[in-house]
Amino acid sequence: MKKYGLLGRDISYSLSPAMHNAAFKALGIDAEYLLFDISGEGLKDFFAKLRKGEISGCNITVPYKEKALKFTEEPTAAAKAIGALNTVLHDGGILRGYNTDYQGFIKVLCGFNEGDLNFNIEGKSAFVFGAGGAARAVIYGLITLGAKRIVIADIDAKKAVKLADVFSRKQWGDAVITIAQDKTQYDDFISKTDLIVNATPCGAKSADEWLFNYKYIDRKHFVLDLIYARETALIKEARARNANASDGLNMLLYQAGRSFEHWTKKDAPLGIMRKALLANIKK
Repeated sequence: MKKYGLLGRDISYSLSPAMHNAAFKALGIDAEYLLFDISGEGLKDFFAKLRKGEISGCNITVPYKEKALKFTEEPTAAAKAIGALNTVLHDGGILRGYNTDYQGFIKVLCGFNEGDLNFNIEGKSAFVFGAGGAARAVIYGLITLGAKRIVIADIDAKKAVKLADVFSRKQWGDAVITIAQDKTQYDDFISKTDLIVNATPCGAKSADEWLFNYKYIDRKHFVLDLIYARETALIKEARARNANASDGLNMLLYQAGRSFEHWTKKDAPLGIMRKALLANIKK
């Protein structure tokens, strides 16, 4: 039996095992998907097991999406450009690295399925909260789709500045990358933007305080919160103000589907994977 799984820290909440194991079962694949909750000191040993084929592939989540790059011999051009990966495949002793997060983001942003935003960002602006691996994938996707302006904000302003510098130096597309240096600038940027993306854990807990005044959201906005395990205050408030809003469930599904296809070379049964997600998210 082949072993796949999710590499991360404090990941007991993850719905990925339910989703992938349902897909393996549906297609008759002799494999299982596990959780690999590994400390930073254990990363080297984990990737050594991957390289030996003891583990056939894995997804990667916080805090290792960026660190994982140095352990893979053949990351894709997109993964290298983003500076983070979320999928690894063992292939004859070689570790191939992919970033399916940006593909999942593009699909949920542009798609027509229930839970997709059906939004064309070309020539428009976006405000992205976050400067980690997920935000990197979002920004890469926005640039790929022709966004005109991208504003990056993070509680750690230095991280936002560093990330903006990385993408500005790459000179892809015509996007202007701007930094919201502190909270006093948030409301003005929000009122003038077209798309709001939360790529942070903020809102995952009911006690979390959001970072800007909800009154600046209105029906012109499209809002995507990558958190999927609960309806966050951001999503509730956006919908109450008639904005087109979506949580992170579809992005999770779409990126997982692409990972599954890299590992198995079979079409992902997205309907079955979605059903498994919804069945477990209600528990």
